[in-house]
Amino acid sequence: MNGTTRFTPMVDSGPLRPLALLIAAFDVAVGWALVAEIVVMVAVVAIQVALRYLFNSSINWADELARLCFVWSIFTAIPLGLKGGAHIGIEMLVVRFPAHLRSATARLVALLGAAMLLLVAWESAVMAWDQWDELMASMPASAAWFIVPLAVCGVHGALHLIWQAITGAQHVNPELQAELS
Repeated sequence: MNGTTRFTPMVDSGPLRPLALLIAAFDVAVGWALVAEIVVMVAVVAIQVALRYLFNSSINWADELARLCFVWSIFTAIPLGLKGGAHIGIEMLVVRFPAHLRSATARLVALLGAAMLLLVAWESAVMAWDQWDELMASMPASAAWFIVPLAVCGVHGALHLIWQAITGAQHVNPELQAELS
């Protein structure tokens, strides 16, 4: 994305402060969850490899837990990518628009993206609810835990896109996020 189509950060004051605080709190929580997911995944895989090759033994649930952490880490990281503009955008046409039309188009696309993510969140929540009684093959936990991160990603990503649609800013003020850390 080149500098002409990037959003500029906006100070989070006034009536949008509660939304900015909500998004910043979500970002901090997801950031810490992402660290925990990756630590658990790496630790479980390392222990599993050591047990297999050093002791000719293994943990039954290690692969499933590592896969669950991987799925969660991917879907919890997506909204953080949206926040920083690290998503794919096709700009062949939009870069030829005047500045005010580029801004309006970016806001409309953000709003449509938010609506789609909310639909994904809703449908994922429905699917998780329907599958909650199905257990994983090697762990006494619901298989729906593989679907829940889609709902989390949908809501969190939609909040970022709603922020972009309303303010034209790509993310909330970094100082506000630092207050919550």
